[in-house]
Amino acid sequence: MAMRDVFSTRSRYFQEELATVTALGRAGVGQRNILVAVDGDESSLRAAAYAIGLARRQALSLVVLFVHTYGSLGSTFGANYAMRLGNAESAIALRDEMERQAIAFGVAITVIEREGDPYLETARLAGLLRVDGIVIGSARSFGHRLFGSPAARLVRHAQWPITVVP
Repeated sequence: MAMRDVFSTRSRYFQEELATVTALGRAGVGQRNILVAVDGDESSLRAAAYAIGLARRQALSLVVLFVHTYGSLGSTFGANYAMRLGNAESAIALRDEMERQAIAFGVAITVIEREGDPYLETARLAGLLRVDGIVIGSARSFGHRLFGSPAARLVRHAQWPITVVP
């Protein structure tokens, strides 16, 4: 896939996201959603698998959030471009996998992409959609031990039921 195609596909998904979030938010009362934040690492993929099972057992619709993050190493154009390209390809692979899982398990799955801080974007989307719960994978990186992981921050400021998957 050409790099131009990856970025045009990503921008198309961002345009579709507004309509999707608006539709999910309007459903509001009576609509039962569970939110899972996925970034592609092992624990977030386990969290997604857990959330799919939970949604299937409890007849919930599943909202999968992928947050495009850019680290401090992206100070040069080449590094920033490489991170954007990697995030875009990961998001496309996540969408494909979630479509397969939705068909296999009969669960309504919506994938939403955002840019920014994973904690803030997860909390914003959960508040916007009034979700019934959040499932998130625990972080194991050294930076999260120093500054706090999104999972720990969500638990600390919990406004929703949160399940942290190891």
